[in-house]
Amino acid sequence: MINDWHPLVIHFPIALISSSVAFDFLYLIRKDSGLLIASWWTMFFGLVSSVFAIATGIMDDTLIGHLGAVWPLWNNHGVMQIFSTICFSLLFYFRTYRSDLIKEGKLPFLLISAVCVLLLFYGAHLGAALSGRI
Repeated sequence: MINDWHPLVIHFPIALISSSVAFDFLYLIRKDSGLLIASWWTMFFGLVSSVFAIATGIMDDTLIGHLGAVWPLWNNHGVMQIFSTICFSLLFYFRTYRSDLIKEGKLPFLLISAVCVLLLFYGAHLGAALSGRI
């Protein structure tokens, strides 16, 4: 039985969500509607996998006690990942119910997405540092 699931599942949301944003930027260049479909599905599965990554992270945190102990908050791995997941959830809501934001190639939506990816990567970096991998 595997005791530590968190390192196994964390790569899925990082890869899927960042790929979704890459598909959005490619759509801006190519205007291929298949890229929007790919972007929507990778964002969807990225958010689903984020739920598992956050849940396993909280389970691991019961052993470490990191989530509420690190200040300032921008140095807290768990808080940064939860915040970026909330950001992507809002972007997913807007892309689903206000698809014109993507179809018309709205640059602000894409720039906000890119900033959210940077936050996701920064939170992942904090997690790697916390685990001693870097």
